[in-house]
Amino acid sequence: MTNLIFDLNNIAWRSLYITSGYGSKQYSYDSQFEIDQLIRKMATDVAYIIRLINPARVIFALDDKSWRRDIKIEENEGYKAQRTKSTFINWDNVYAALTEFSEILENNGMIVTKIPTAEGDDTVSLWTHELIDNQSQHVIIVSGDEDLRQLVRVKTLPFNNKIVFSTVFNPFMQGKNASRKLYVPQYFQTWINETEVVDIFNMKGSINVDKEDFKKIISAEKTKIEVVDGEMIALRKIFCGDDGDNIPSIYTWLNDKGVEVRITNSKFEKIYEYLQHKIGNNVGTTEVYANTDKVLEAIKIVTKQNPPFDIDTRVERQLKLVVLNTVFFPSSIIEKFHEIKTINLEKPRTNYANLNMYNLLEGTRYVKERKNDNEASIFKEIDKIKGTSLF
Repeated sequence: MTNLIFDLNNIAWRSLYITSGYGSKQYSYDSQFEIDQLIRKMATDVAYIIRLINPARVIFALDDKSWRRDIKIEENEGYKAQRTKSTFINWDNVYAALTEFSEILENNGMIVTKIPTAEGDDTVSLWTHELIDNQSQHVIIVSGDEDLRQLVRVKTLPFNNKIVFSTVFNPFMQGKNASRKLYVPQYFQTWINETEVVDIFNMKGSINVDKEDFKKIISAEKTKIEVVDGEMIALRKIFCGDDGDNIPSIYTWLNDKGVEVRITNSKFEKIYEYLQHKIGNNVGTTEVYANTDKVLEAIKIVTKQNPPFDIDTRVERQLKLVVLNTVFFPSSIIEKFHEIKTINLEKPRTNYANLNMYNLLEGTRYVKERKNDNEASIFKEIDKIKGTSLF
């Protein structure tokens, strides 16, 4: 069984960028016409991916105000503090449109989840953990956010040796010779190419539906498979930080010339090698959390510095800021998710094979006056402003 999880805010910002003319300030979203274009763009792109895969379940994760903004960062102004919104755009209208679109998705039998103080990434992580570990089902996460590659992994079920995968599909193509990406863990390609044992008395039962879902993505135009190590991505962020979210490395210091120096990728590799020697080959986020004394030793050896901070506090800060592991989430977020998950999992299944922008928006103001238009003709207005469909 395959579940499709959308990082809806990521999809929305991409659609916003396209419909507004690639950042040329053509759209402020003050008018209903411009909001209509945004809604139709999101609906077109979402519908394309859903009907491409035709999953058993579709989930959308939305952002709320982030709990990470309350985490103090001594080295700068705080989590994502460097980000500023364009004053040209009417954000009240954009957020209202996103809320309305979410309601449309729910009315079409899809799961929409927004948890107080949780980012969309957190919600994606919660659903992935639930579906992989508790439901033993495959997950395909749809997002252009590379942070979510942390969630790529494989799990072998102990009772029947069945394998389930968590993958990330980035459908956005940018630049010359660009391609879509399907991020997968080790062994995925071996699994996908394995020949199924044929039962001549039950040919239908010999077809692996899960594999077929993944193959639909792989066979789509310009989709490439890229093998990643989700745990290593998370570890690297713990030590090197994430400039995009205004998160410093685990340690920065001034060199003998008064220039600020940080843990770089090369220094991280040396720290990781040291930890493998001291802890064992399977060093992950859990091992880092449990062996902060070894982490401090590694930092001292690699940087030739004596960090002035409390290592337990600093490691915990980094884990909370960069790692998408539910172990490090606030208990209030976990509790709220457990309140809502069961009722959502019990929702009736919907067949999405023929989903398109028109029937997704049918009955709303976005298509009710355009019953004879198809997606291509409705979208011609966006083509006129240089925007083209991402898919």
